[in-house]
Amino acid sequence: MITRPSTSRVLEDVVEELTRDIMPMITDPAQQIRLHMLMIVLNDCANASEREISVMRTEIPEYLAFADDVAQATGNADVAAAVAGAQMGDSLVLSDVIRDYENASRAFSAAMDLVMDTINRDFIARGEALLKTRVVNERAILSGSSAVGRSAS
Repeated sequence: MITRPSTSRVLEDVVEELTRDIMPMITDPAQQIRLHMLMIVLNDCANASEREISVMRTEIPEYLAFADDVAQATGNADVAAAVAGAQMGDSLVLSDVIRDYENASRAFSAAMDLVMDTINRDFIARGEALLKTRVVNERAILSGSSAVGRSAS
């Protein structure tokens, strides 16, 4: 019986069952490796389901603040419009948070493109710091492992 009915717990239970009941029945080493890789993906999904909304909601205002600062400093209407169209909502529904995150990321990207074109070193350094934080957060979500076909570096 699942006493903690969360997405992460369901995925963890699936991995436990695969490990306990299915893996011992597989004798082909190539198929064992394949199943192990799938279990890594399931574990990564379990870990992501615990953290991804929190991480995105933390990063959204940082990206928007950066883009807004760039828009104000440069007077660029396109970046200002991207910021205006990318405000974070109150919803904690994953699809809503993802939409807000994508919009904030687009505003951030537009701002980064602008500062790279104008070679504004202060903004470039600030944007690079935000990107480094994004990588750290992604690695934390992936628990130090890498999904099949994606490098952890």
